[in-house]
Amino acid sequence: MSEYISSRDGSDSSSNEKESYVLSFNQFVAPLELNTYLSVTRNTYWNSETNTNYSFSLSRSFDIGAFKNISASLAMSRVRWNDDEENQYYFSLTLPLENNRNIMYSLQRYGDDATTQTATWYDGSDRNNPWNMSVSGTDKEFGDGEAAMRGYYQHYSPYGRLNVNGSVKPSSYRSLSAGWNGSFTATRYGAALHDYNSGNSSRVMVDADGIAGVEVNNHRSMTNMFGISVVPSVGNYTTAMVMVNNNNLPDGVDVTNSVIRTTLTEGAIGYMPLSATKGYQIIGVIRLEDGRYPPLGVTVTDKATGRDIGLVADDGFVYLSGIQENSILTLKWNDNVCDLTPPNHSNLDGQAIILPCKPAH
Repeated sequence: MSEYISSRDGSDSSSNEKESYVLSFNQFVAPLELNTYLSVTRNTYWNSETNTNYSFSLSRSFDIGAFKNISASLAMSRVRWNDDEENQYYFSLTLPLENNRNIMYSLQRYGDDATTQTATWYDGSDRNNPWNMSVSGTDKEFGDGEAAMRGYYQHYSPYGRLNVNGSVKPSSYRSLSAGWNGSFTATRYGAALHDYNSGNSSRVMVDADGIAGVEVNNHRSMTNMFGISVVPSVGNYTTAMVMVNNNNLPDGVDVTNSVIRTTLTEGAIGYMPLSATKGYQIIGVIRLEDGRYPPLGVTVTDKATGRDIGLVADDGFVYLSGIQENSILTLKWNDNVCDLTPPNHSNLDGQAIILPCKPAH
């Protein structure tokens, strides 16, 4: 109908496609561990000859000695276009290596054109800095030193990603391009630059209470100088999990709720405050003046800020975090109150120290 309406305005649609029929077959041959695919497409036109295109492909994964999951594929097709028929061939082989590296080789030929070969090296061993290099050309181009070389590098940072592309073909062209892709989110809790947030996906703002350098989700996000970071492109209507990298926290920083889960609607901005503290970290044993220990479960509180920084375990054992310079800590239970003065240094690499707690007056 649209073509008929257009023809009344003088548009010629006589060469447009009239009908298209597609027959496809896909089969996995278990004894050979081989994937096969066959496709036949027949197109008819209003005022042109009918043409039929064929394509057939084979693919298989296999092992050779220490090399595992090698993949190979072969595709062949016959295409008819403007009364000309053309045979097309494509072969590829991928050799996976350790640490997310691989080598790929491909060969392709279209009709009577010269065969083009491409070899590619990919290195994704550093998930935040993947890159690849490739060289491609015909036999003549390789022989004349005119093969094309291409390279790609991507850097993921907590504040966005850098993309760099370069290519060179002697006597023909040289090109270099770079781009930065990132987003900015601001709410009443704070603001942060972060990696690109795709479409209308939800995102999560993480608040480390003013502490900078806290890594979230494997270094893909990190709290800024205001203690704010944003985890982008969180799934909509599914449970999102934000994880703090406890193995690489800044010196003196401790996070107790290192895994947080939430479910967000489409386009929502979630807010997740972390129970983060910064200061000295001490492992010790609290003893009273009479040599006994405080009762199990007594809270240790910073007298100046009122913040709880530890909990007494069996036999007075305690782990204290977020201790500030020259701070005084207090313990209260029943009608008893005692104060202790911790040292102005951490001792996580040493043995537990004795922390005398004297009655408060």
